[in-house]
Amino acid sequence: MPREYLYSMLELKDIKKLYNYNLVLEIPSLKLEHGIWWVRGENGSGKTTLLKIIAGLLPFDGEVSINKTSLKNQPLAYRKLISWAEAEPLFPLFLTGLDLVTLYKEIRGAAQKDIDPLLEILGMSEYIHHKTGTYSAGMNKKLSLVLAFIGSPQLIVLDEPLITLDPHAFHQVCSLILEKNKNDGAGFLMSSHQAPDENLFVSAKQLVVNNKTVVVE
Repeated sequence: MPREYLYSMLELKDIKKLYNYNLVLEIPSLKLEHGIWWVRGENGSGKTTLLKIIAGLLPFDGEVSINKTSLKNQPLAYRKLISWAEAEPLFPLFLTGLDLVTLYKEIRGAAQKDIDPLLEILGMSEYIHHKTGTYSAGMNKKLSLVLAFIGSPQLIVLDEPLITLDPHAFHQVCSLILEKNKNDGAGFLMSSHQAPDENLFVSAKQLVVNNKTVVVE
């Protein structure tokens, strides 16, 4: 049964982020209902900054919460609700992909039967035992997406999830996002300069980062 009721609201309030005393992002108030949100904007507009704030990776002024669970006041509880994948992921070169998958599986209490299909769909089964130091950019990207999908996060935040993917993997990732949203009730925030495939495109609501703030389209 879908868990849509679990992620009903992401809320940002009085957000300000500065780099070297320069304001780069200011969001007085933003409430997002459950769903798939495509974050758009020019290079340097603040998309990645926005996603990293929501993922709990950057200090900021203001408040972020998921269903009233506050990132600042309840950081451990908040982080259990969220998953994150970098645009250009880097992993310890001496670890294998399987080492990382096993770590995430244990932390998130996931079942191997739910992870194996992810590895198969993205064509990772042949090299998951290899050290990540031997991975190409595309292989690292696939691994980061598998890790983000492990378990039952309420909100999955993906920074440029479609770059460096071959055409087959591109469509598979779009399908996985739709499937995870429909079957598990996971919400998504994804930035992408690349338009997703048609099925995901028509299902996604859009946010635009522009003029140091965020607008719902």
